[in-house]
Amino acid sequence: MNCTICGEQVVNENDQLQKKAKDYLRTTGELDVKHLWIKQWKICYDCSEAYTNDHLVKDSEVLKRIEIQTKRNKQSAKAKRKQGPSGVAREHYIEKYVEYATYKAEEKGKNIAKPPLLKNSQKYDAAYIEYVKSSASTAVLIVRDMAQDINTEGKWIDVRHTENRFLSHHIGDFSFLIVELFSRKQKPAYPRKMEEETDSEYKNRIAYITWQTATADINRQRTQGVQGDVYIVLPRLRNEHENMYDKHYILWDDKRRHFKRVRESNQYVSIIKPAKWRYDIVATKKINHQQLRYIEKNLSKIVSKTREKNDVMLSIFSPQKRKETAPQSKKGTKRRKKRIEH
Repeated sequence: MNCTICGEQVVNENDQLQKKAKDYLRTTGELDVKHLWIKQWKICYDCSEAYTNDHLVKDSEVLKRIEIQTKRNKQSAKAKRKQGPSGVAREHYIEKYVEYATYKAEEKGKNIAKPPLLKNSQKYDAAYIEYVKSSASTAVLIVRDMAQDINTEGKWIDVRHTENRFLSHHIGDFSFLIVELFSRKQKPAYPRKMEEETDSEYKNRIAYITWQTATADINRQRTQGVQGDVYIVLPRLRNEHENMYDKHYILWDDKRRHFKRVRESNQYVSIIKPAKWRYDIVATKKINHQQLRYIEKNLSKIVSKTREKNDVMLSIFSPQKRKETAPQSKKGTKRRKKRIEH
């Protein structure tokens, strides 16, 4: 507390001030302004000696000094509020801000490679909604847009198998993909954009028509015994912003009682950058349908091998050559020769 008149800090341990108030209260039944201020630590000991109660209430010069000091106290309190809390309280508020900002950054970078958000899903059938939410739609994007060694022009991509990386937290983190490509025998008929449609709604409708045509065309070709080109794709999911941080310039918001982010400030905290995901294609391999049948028959063994190693190799998809062992008759002859020599 600061003195209302001179602005000097009032020492709380000053027993002389409290003794003054107690002595005055013993002689009178009610405290005057001066002794009430003494009791409330609003006046220092020197000012309590220099001024009487009448001076504090009636003297114009003293009243001006009190008014000036009151304005100064208000201004300093306002400046402190703008500056924000200090000490342990400041650390607590900044810790809360860091937690909030980190959570927002992680939420922003949560999505990996997904098709456009499906709006007004009641317009579409359940099979298409399930496809959009599934890992197969992500696998199609990876093969179509990122696997440069596979020519998908004029082809439908049919996902035969997707295997998520063992113990990965991301749904789209694949250890390997197996896809089959079919020639586009049927061509989708795309309608014009309607006036009431937004761009995203029109894209959704086009994507749905493409999916319908691809599904029907692939099913028709399968019934006719057509076999497409089969590929194994080994993608690797990578965060380009891993171990990278942003500077968040912050100021104290006195109205809302928390720190807020601003464009310019001399205070900042380091917040993890929102993840920026990309797929690196480690390897691709074209296989025939005999090899595909071997993989599908031994899929559980192959998956267990991928879980043993962090880096998946194309060699695990091929039959392992057994070590040649000498026939029993040859072994027997070798042992006899050794005995004869001895």
